[in-house]
Amino acid sequence: MDRHLDKMLSLLVEEIERVEVTRTQFGGVMSRLKTSINLGKFPSVAANLLETTFSKRIVPTSLSGLRIAGVDGGLVRRQFRSMDLILTRGIAVVFQFGPKAGPTVDFFPDAFPEPAIQPVISPLSSIELDQLASLERIATELRVTISVLDEFEPDIILLDGSLFHHPRDRPPRGSEVHEKFQETMALYRQLYNTTQKKRTTLVGIVKDSRSTRVVNILGEILPHIIRDPTAFEMMQGVDYRWLLKISRDCDLLNTFLEEGERTFAFRYSSEILQSPNSLADNLAAWASSIWVTYLKTARDDTPLRIEILGRKNDDEPIKHLDKTLSAILPISCQHAEYGLPTPIVEADTRARISNTETRLIMDRLLALSGLTYSSLEKRRSRNPFGG
Repeated sequence: MDRHLDKMLSLLVEEIERVEVTRTQFGGVMSRLKTSINLGKFPSVAANLLETTFSKRIVPTSLSGLRIAGVDGGLVRRQFRSMDLILTRGIAVVFQFGPKAGPTVDFFPDAFPEPAIQPVISPLSSIELDQLASLERIATELRVTISVLDEFEPDIILLDGSLFHHPRDRPPRGSEVHEKFQETMALYRQLYNTTQKKRTTLVGIVKDSRSTRVVNILGEILPHIIRDPTAFEMMQGVDYRWLLKISRDCDLLNTFLEEGERTFAFRYSSEILQSPNSLADNLAAWASSIWVTYLKTARDDTPLRIEILGRKNDDEPIKHLDKTLSAILPISCQHAEYGLPTPIVEADTRARISNTETRLIMDRLLALSGLTYSSLEKRRSRNPFGG
């Protein structure tokens, strides 16, 4: 058994080493090539881009006078024999930056809001229950965000996660969860319209993106770029085609983006053109207004995927994008190994629903109902023999 396990682990180590060595080699080549790449030479790629340069350095700006909010939500699910409980909490942390002293901080709805509890009695499938729980969390965050816009009117509002719903959160029309989906889509539309009206910049901070849009673009353009003898010589011996097949954007960009550097910006809609069913009714136009880029905010952390809702009739979208990133950068480089913006870090900490808090809520529920854990919990949770 031990020999067999050691053999499997040895093979895994070899594969990991191959990936890391190839990434390092590829990153070294791209560090030299990136400044000379002209994306305008590739019409199929350039159609959904804001610019033709591959990367650009962002200069941090003064935060004096700015009001920046971070919003996050927490989610816990508890399954019982006769029902499911969904616990959600949304919170906004608002930083007001002065000329010299540290920022003043406000919280909405308050510093430690109680979780909302949603009982689910309908016999939903596991997929529908996953969708409902996700939509409940998103809806909670969106309501908090809309309220903060009215209450504080921040210059920039940062959401922890994407500005657009994930395709897996969209149930079929006949599902019992479809009504919740429609309600959540209405909140998205309300949020988009409110930010446009108030001239607030809406930003999504995706910390663990699994997107491969930049990887796919590199796959399209590199075969043409390395036709140049100098580029070909640089890439010789690097199995970049294999590497692109197994890589995600953040992992690959981390090998050659420098701290304070961003990639080109592309339309969010370009990622979902091949999957039209992922677009909710009346949201397709908004997907085209969301610009996506990757920014390396900390020296030893992977780049962040950053989504920014563009302003309608904006003649200088790149200027607006760079101005926003210039404000995000100085609040995201506090630690060399962790590049999340401070308002998001604080909101995440306060939104999280701990096991202790969940247990207290469950104990209170049992005390008020007169029931016991053994009468509510599923059989596998009551296994006296462990496992």
